[in-house]
Amino acid sequence: MKATRDHAVTFADIAGSSRFHREFGDQAARDMIASFVACAAAIAPRFGGRLVKTLGDGVMCAFADPEQAVLAMMELHGQVAAQPERLGGPIRLHTGINAGPVIMDGDDVYGTIVNVAAYLSATARADQILTTEAVRGQLSKPVGTFARQLYTTKLKGDATESLIYEVLWQADAAEITVINSERPRFIPADEGALLLIAEKTTTRVDPTRPRIMLGRNDANEIPINDNMASREHASIELDELRFRLIDHSANGTYVMFDGTPGEVLVLRGETLLHGSGRISLGRSFADPQAQPIHFSRDKRALYRV
Repeated sequence: MKATRDHAVTFADIAGSSRFHREFGDQAARDMIASFVACAAAIAPRFGGRLVKTLGDGVMCAFADPEQAVLAMMELHGQVAAQPERLGGPIRLHTGINAGPVIMDGDDVYGTIVNVAAYLSATARADQILTTEAVRGQLSKPVGTFARQLYTTKLKGDATESLIYEVLWQADAAEITVINSERPRFIPADEGALLLIAEKTTTRVDPTRPRIMLGRNDANEIPINDNMASREHASIELDELRFRLIDHSANGTYVMFDGTPGEVLVLRGETLLHGSGRISLGRSFADPQAQPIHFSRDKRALYRV
């Protein structure tokens, strides 16, 4: 039987890393991510924590004490912002922190507490740290002054609504957005993974596979045998809670959304994939040789670590 212990769990991810891949190339992006991981791995032990694992362009850490977890993430954000040359370029993080009983499995930890921390990281904007009432309630008065109420939500595993807090780590007050306290604020929903079906084969885009390629090359996750399709025609990327289709082709990518008339042509640009619909590489849907790829949402939770 696996042990259950109280821990604070943090997820910190690089915001817009897919854009960095496109603009600077895969090797530069890999070097940047490796430098960021090394920075996080060095900071965590100073606050009584450890790096649990890396997840694509992010890190998951565990701490015995919630306050130390908050201080560690404030330090991580501060170092990343202050030393862009050390990381190979200016990067921004979005981070989630939660605390409570987690299931221990060797060096790994999982459970509802972990899922919520991952969800908060995905929901956070660039340069933002989000945390829960469970963490805020265990902060000392000096550290607690850095946490302000931001959202109301019903988290997984909770029967009642709870508050989500933003941890302010910037030293410069001009960098901090003033919140309108009179308007109710609700955290964005976790809408699930993206499913794509081509020739009866289903491909998922989720945190375990946040980027896939579509095109004529057999090495793509979704290969399409059509000379109107480019070898690496388009990519689909998980961007926090959204799914982006990015066209890299000569002939463009056609998208039809269910319930919306007409088709959208994406040529050397991008569009968000919402709801459900179809994708065609290089051919209009009116072309009888088009090979539609169907997409839809898996409404189960995206974040299962």
